[in-house]
Amino acid sequence: MSRFASVLAVLFAVPALPAQGQAYPNRPIRMIIPQPAGGTMETNARALAEQIVPALGQQIVLDPRSGANGIIAGALFAKSQPDGYTLMFTSNSLLYNEIARKDVPFVASRDFAPVTAVAKSMGYLVLVHPQIQAKSVKDLVELSKRSGTRVNYGASGYGNSQHFVGELFNIVTGAKLMNVPYKGFGPLIIALIGNEIQVAFGAPPTTVAHVRQGRLRAVAYTGVERWSGLPDVPTVAESGYPDFTFEPAGHGIFAPAGTPQAIILRIQGEVAKAVHSPKLTAYFEAGGYVPIGSTPEAFRRLIDADMKKMRSIARQANITPQ
Repeated sequence: MSRFASVLAVLFAVPALPAQGQAYPNRPIRMIIPQPAGGTMETNARALAEQIVPALGQQIVLDPRSGANGIIAGALFAKSQPDGYTLMFTSNSLLYNEIARKDVPFVASRDFAPVTAVAKSMGYLVLVHPQIQAKSVKDLVELSKRSGTRVNYGASGYGNSQHFVGELFNIVTGAKLMNVPYKGFGPLIIALIGNEIQVAFGAPPTTVAHVRQGRLRAVAYTGVERWSGLPDVPTVAESGYPDFTFEPAGHGIFAPAGTPQAIILRIQGEVAKAVHSPKLTAYFEAGGYVPIGSTPEAFRRLIDADMKKMRSIARQANITPQ
């Protein structure tokens, strides 16, 4: 299969932008995704693209680029021309590389221009393999501390959001889960279903089907409130650990630094309209997301606050640059 996972096109006219001296866009737009095809980022990007392509009047080509916790995609993106024809749809996990890795070949605050926060995730499902003798968070914690027992949790790379939530889970609950990094969430979830690892923290859209079909068991949800899609699954806080919540930063769009502001605002405006449409609002809420469509300035503030939180977790968990 081509890495160009989706090509969506229509032929509507669009207004000219003075900053370009011609209509923007007048050719296809490439959207890099630092995750393998089939992950939550790609499915959310695809849903968004289907909504904004008619307004933009050009193709949006989704380009999944996995590897090195998104560093391969980030390095490619940072070198792209700042002309509005290369964008990146990503979670903040890509930015966490600056906390957890040495020699990252980009600096987000320098090389990436925030366009908009698309949608915020309200939590992860705490998932276990059905053969694991843990039907609650307390069961899982006790199992992980049992002498001679190793309980592994997967993360889509060292230093990404699943790594941080796993270590925060250990800090707050006293569990002794061991991190096993994978090259993306797709390989991770396959490993969990195959019982190569025993625990994972996953976004509802890409994991709930496995729960409903009995391939995985959800023992808790990391958000402040229960996820409406599995209302019988308690939060971690309800499970005896009131100090624990973890809301992943969600997904957003960046442009290469130096992209004209008129183009950034054009994209942001179309995204904001799309995510608040009835169709996309329902789509995101069903997956445990809240649609945002923020301004570039508000998106930058969200990033800064989230990075501050992740640095705090890294210090507590002794997550050091590798």
